[in-house]
Amino acid sequence: MYTMAQAEQLAADFLRAKNSGSEDEVALYGDDENRAKKGEFFYFAWQGTKYIATGDDTYFLYGTTHIAVHGETGECRFLSIHECQSIDPFNAGK
Repeated sequence: MYTMAQAEQLAADFLRAKNSGSEDEVALYGDDENRAKKGEFFYFAWQGTKYIATGDDTYFLYGTTHIAVHGETGECRFLSIHECQSIDPFNAGK
């Protein structure tokens, strides 16, 4: 069983590997509002580093920007937009 900190490191490594060769620099958000554990999965939100630093919409990366990490296996994957809406990992639909 992975801890939140271990799952976050797995997600960061996964994101770095998947983004290798891209001109956009990306990172996980560093706050608690953008990480969660629901059921068997940990969830993490990510975005372009320029957007995270400035909040300027010019730098916002569109598309699904969520990673799921399985709590038992450590398997990482990107969530689809449909999964993001149905799971609502960060309770955006409060």
